[in-house]
Amino acid sequence: MESMTQLTHFENSEGTPAAGANLGRPGLVYHCVCGTEFRVDPTVGGECPDCKRIVQSEAIQHAMSATVSITNFQNDEEIHHFELEDSENLINRLYGHFRIDRKLGAGGMGAVYRALDTSLQRYVAVKIMRNAHHCVDSRVAMMLREAVAQARLNHPNVVTIYYVGRQGEEPFLAMELLTGPTLSEKLATDGVIPYADAIRYAVQVASALRHAAQFGIVHADIKPANLLMAGGGRIKLSDFGLSRIQNDPGQPTTVSGTPAYVAPELIQGSPISIQSDMYALGITLFELVFGRLPFELTGTTVRERIETHLTAEITFPPVWPNAIPREFAAIISRLLSKDPINRFATYDELLAELRAVEPVATTTAGVALRAVAYTIDQLFLLVFIAPFAFAIILLNWTEVPQLSAYRWATPIIAFFSLIVPAVYLSMMYRGWRSIGRYLFQLRIVEENGLRPRREQLVTREVLRNAFAWFSPLAFYVDSSNPILSRIFEVALVSFLGIDSAMILLLKGRKSLHDYLCNSRVALAVDREKESK
Repeated sequence: MESMTQLTHFENSEGTPAAGANLGRPGLVYHCVCGTEFRVDPTVGGECPDCKRIVQSEAIQHAMSATVSITNFQNDEEIHHFELEDSENLINRLYGHFRIDRKLGAGGMGAVYRALDTSLQRYVAVKIMRNAHHCVDSRVAMMLREAVAQARLNHPNVVTIYYVGRQGEEPFLAMELLTGPTLSEKLATDGVIPYADAIRYAVQVASALRHAAQFGIVHADIKPANLLMAGGGRIKLSDFGLSRIQNDPGQPTTVSGTPAYVAPELIQGSPISIQSDMYALGITLFELVFGRLPFELTGTTVRERIETHLTAEITFPPVWPNAIPREFAAIISRLLSKDPINRFATYDELLAELRAVEPVATTTAGVALRAVAYTIDQLFLLVFIAPFAFAIILLNWTEVPQLSAYRWATPIIAFFSLIVPAVYLSMMYRGWRSIGRYLFQLRIVEENGLRPRREQLVTREVLRNAFAWFSPLAFYVDSSNPILSRIFEVALVSFLGIDSAMILLLKGRKSLHDYLCNSRVALAVDREKESK
């Protein structure tokens, strides 16, 4: 199939409307996939008068050509497959102008072959479907028609379709040839996908689904097996064969999809929506990160396994991995809500949440910068704490009667000295950076590159500044219990020594307080560069 024209300007050489121009706004008509041409306003969209297909304004403004292949799943107490015979007798056979070269794979919906495009002399992937029992013309016609609709998608994360056709009773698609593997195959070999990669893949898939939604298309079969690795960290979404047009009264009412990924509302007869795809994406994302489904499918029949989605609860890992932000669990919980209303309203909203937990590339800060920044911070803290420490020393180590008479005020002064760390921690909790980190463009990140939780950051700052903050307390303890004071001082000095030694000696330049808080110090300029 050649690149399809969606928007057509019917004007003759003199600039006046030619025949057919009355179908649309002066100089502009929309050619629907059903063949009907009708007037359309690019700013508001329109509806085909024959097939009732909704055309959104975003789709018109980005009218292009491309998409993927077809698969099918139906469950009417049994599963009906489109399938191809197992023999290799299709080798060298022509499907249109595509000569079958070799088999790449097979599934319940048919088989995929590498084929030579004899017209353009390039290799493509050809997917061929055959119903082993009977061929229903209306079903095949509907699949081909939806494939034509999907061929208008043009997105870097969607497999490009080149041709849609039939060879006798066998529908086939010619599409972009990708070597893969699929994320399902990647999971089979690696067990899990690294969190950073999984989130980046999810962002790409959500972006592709947002583009499809602009055309009113819902994929309806999101799963790792339909996500192909295309190199360079890119994922491409494949197999739109189950895709539906939103609000299309002609769509079948049977439950379609893959049992492990079917949204619960579809089981109850609700219409398909973008939230249905979000549910499947949530299952997929959980599986990529943790190497398993979020809950176990139970039952002996397909329908029983599907109905697990109605009541099953998510089982997160009992011990949460340090490399994964807690916010990830909140996103998964929302995507897998039983009620589609509680999921994300739009893909823009979902993408914003995914990008918020997407790790970014960071450069670990050097020892010299950190040492200078730490010294500056300690000096500033000591400047504010010094008056309290000096007052305690003056009251407890002086022989002046007028001052020693006020030794009872020592614990009060020590208590008020806590104002300094309280103010400092309050500033850190609100997202401020310390003076030293601000001057040298340093920031604190989690192991995955995200900003630490506020509680985590406060704990880190308590440990990092322990020597400066607990000095007044050490002076107070020394005045009443010298032995306990020595223990206290040795503990502070030892902690400071171990903390500094780890930065100098261990790989990753992480201090003790960073290991305890699962954090690290990075250059703040990296995130700014990524945003440009």
